[in-house]
Amino acid sequence: MKKFYAFLVCCMFFLPMYGQDIHFSQFQASPLLLNAANTGPTEHFEQNHYADYRVGLNYRNQWSSFIKPFVTFSGFFDKVFSKELIKGGYLGAGLVLYSDKAGTADFTTQSFLGSVAFHLKMGSNDEHLISVGLQGGLVQKGANYDNLRFGNQYESVNFSSDASNGESLTSNSINYGLFNGGLNWSYRLNSDLKVNAGLSMFNLNSPKERFYESSDNALNSRMMISAGANYQLSDLISIMPAVLFAGQSKANEFLIGSSMGYKIKDIPLMQVTGLFGLYYRSADAIVLTPGVEYNNYRFGVSYDVNVSSLRTATKMKGALELSLVYIFNDNPQLGIKKSLPCKRL
Repeated sequence: MKKFYAFLVCCMFFLPMYGQDIHFSQFQASPLLLNAANTGPTEHFEQNHYADYRVGLNYRNQWSSFIKPFVTFSGFFDKVFSKELIKGGYLGAGLVLYSDKAGTADFTTQSFLGSVAFHLKMGSNDEHLISVGLQGGLVQKGANYDNLRFGNQYESVNFSSDASNGESLTSNSINYGLFNGGLNWSYRLNSDLKVNAGLSMFNLNSPKERFYESSDNALNSRMMISAGANYQLSDLISIMPAVLFAGQSKANEFLIGSSMGYKIKDIPLMQVTGLFGLYYRSADAIVLTPGVEYNNYRFGVSYDVNVSSLRTATKMKGALELSLVYIFNDNPQLGIKKSLPCKRL
């Protein structure tokens, strides 16, 4: 029965998704995989100080309760340049890498992408920020055919590894170039409320993916729409609702929910905020996301509680995810008040 469940899950996971790309439940913690327009930390716009660079790591482990787990790693680095290209216009650049291994066949995806974005402040008080980004790089995918079993290799109920699988498989590794693009808009309504929305498109060049000699499969484009807000409810509490919609071919999903931040400490050199979020992914999972912000570090943990039709096999266990983001600021403003002495008369 375990083998049957594994086969059933593989069929349900791969066939309807039409090559769906890698994504994280903590999508805010992987900004360059969410939207190329997010390249370059823009905290100088949101908090009125300049953010020099940002680095982050992400890890996801899924389906480990009943099948060989799907494991994803990702890391990114980006920077925004302080020199204005035009009045109110700044350039951001960055790199993002990810590696994913899925299922019994050890199906691997590895990618190296470079991103560039242009950010333009607009409005009488710079309350609007419009961003446009482009992303491109290389993708490598591969599988271990020796771990697969095909119908032609069975005689009645007996499996023979020496029997021909009858498949016209090509090399177990493929490589191709990839291009993505995106737009983003942020608006500071007042000192307590900020909103944002973004549109991103992936696989713009429809790269060819084929493991069969006769196949001419092209990877379909994928669209993501995101929106969110940050509302300072009081001096101690902030609320951050967010929604994400993703669609690729006939597959689509949405993630909706909110996080809340509670300021634990706010003294010079020590700013600590506790975080907790609750999200729902359509027909799939409830996502719990506790975390903490310590000065310029943000650490998050999330767990997907599976509520789909697979919950009998998964026992409602889904995915564990970890994230760590660090933002370096030229002027971190950690509560230190600076004063300049007056010139003596």
